Amino acid sequence: MARRSIFFTADTHFWHEGIIGMCKRPFASVRDMNRTLIELWNARVGKDDTVWHLGDFALGANPAEAASIFAALNGSKRLVKGNHDDAATLALPWAGPVEQLVEMAVDGARVVACHYPLRAWRGSFGRTIQLFGHTHDLLPPSSLFCDVGVDSWAYAPVTIAEIKSKLAGVTEEPEERRMARLKRVEASPVGDEA
Repeated sequence: MARRSIFFTADTHFWHEGIIGMCKRPFASVRDMNRTLIELWNARVGKDDTVWHLGDFALGANPAEAASIFAALNGSKRLVKGNHDDAATLALPWAGPVEQLVEMAVDGARVVACHYPLRAWRGSFGRTIQLFGHTHDLLPPSSLFCDVGVDSWAYAPVTIAEIKSKLAGVTEEPEERRMARLKRVEASPVGDEA
């Protein structure tokens, strides 16, 4: 039996023509973008894999267009709702309830997944990784903070192993941890200089 993989992605914005210019996506048209995103998804994701989509699946798609894209994508699909996920997207046959925030263990890693980047999350002082979309590659990662949107990952879903590999080279610590460390340094007594 083949090993089933778990992938993460966000901000596909299927059918959203304006996203091409806004994010400087290298597509000639929205149909070209849709076709390429489907091809890249299916090149990585198998039929038995799971993809957590962290919001903004489609924008401006009618129910038939959203359903057509959804059906063309491999894997069992789960949704963490984004700000652009409308009724057509929410009505798709997701593999579980639509979530706002999810905490899970994936291949030995603790993960907090939300459409939005969080400044603080349970486990940020430990090793829990916060995954998000929404910002379209505007925010730099920290050692435990990563944008999984397609604009950050060559337009394809990614695994936790790929995310951990990317974060292994990041020295910036999560903001809450950094601020707490700075506050402790400010509060520590200064030795006598007499």
